[in-house]
Amino acid sequence: MRKLSIFILLSLWQLVAQAQKPQKPEGFFNRDTIQLGELVQYTLVYRHADTLEVVLPADTYNFAPFELVRNNFYPTRTAQGISTDSAVYTLRSFETDTLQQLALPVYVLRELDTVELFTNASAVRLKQLVQTVQEPLQVKVETELATVEERFNWPLMLLWVVTAVALVALVWLIFGQSIKRRYKLYRLRKDHLYYTSRFNSHKDRFQKSGVQASLEKAVTLWKNYLTKLERSGINSFTTKEIVEFYQNDEEINTALRICDKAIYGNLQSESEGEANLALSMLRRFSKERYQLHREQIRNARNK
Repeated sequence: MRKLSIFILLSLWQLVAQAQKPQKPEGFFNRDTIQLGELVQYTLVYRHADTLEVVLPADTYNFAPFELVRNNFYPTRTAQGISTDSAVYTLRSFETDTLQQLALPVYVLRELDTVELFTNASAVRLKQLVQTVQEPLQVKVETELATVEERFNWPLMLLWVVTAVALVALVWLIFGQSIKRRYKLYRLRKDHLYYTSRFNSHKDRFQKSGVQASLEKAVTLWKNYLTKLERSGINSFTTKEIVEFYQNDEEINTALRICDKAIYGNLQSESEGEANLALSMLRRFSKERYQLHREQIRNARNK
């Protein structure tokens, strides 16, 4: 009787120990044959007491010989004190071994330590696409250059155009007024040098030969130059209107009347000296007006 009681107690203790011992998880592939680099799914399922805290492998786990592509974890389901945790791992392999196995763990968290429980190894077979290999290998040599269509790099061109426009806009924003002022001074000086050269040529020709046409050309050139310089219709004004335009300047009045007398009257040899003096007065006046406009443009920076 005593031996029977001891046997019953031992049996009950073994059943209790087995009930408390964690069960192994289950893991399996969704098919048994794959190709190199082909996606395959591995399902991990673990059923356990609802009092246990369980963690399944995450992205950082080493799935060798496979590579993890993605994973899907499913919510824990509990029924009658038994909880079920599951996950599906999408894997691929680039290993050339014919048979490739995988066993994943689950981690049971306890107060003082963590228990690692592995599934039984599940295997897949790699489908060999090349059945036979001839030795030695036949290497095909291709020495002809392939014709590649030339394409214009429009995005790069657009980038350069936008950059250039932005740079020009920035330079103009910072130095625009200075550039405009320098350009005006350049044009003003160029026009004055051109006018001075031609005026002196007509004046010298008149001084040497006394030809009335040279005097007339010099006066016409003087009027056209001041028309452009003053931005006014001086070349269409009469002598009286020109004098009034310049606030009845006595020098201009005298010089123009002498020139009119020489051009429209009977030019005598004794009047040539007066005409030459009048041309010098006109040249001096045009130079003064040029200098005045030049200073106005320069001083515009300070306003």
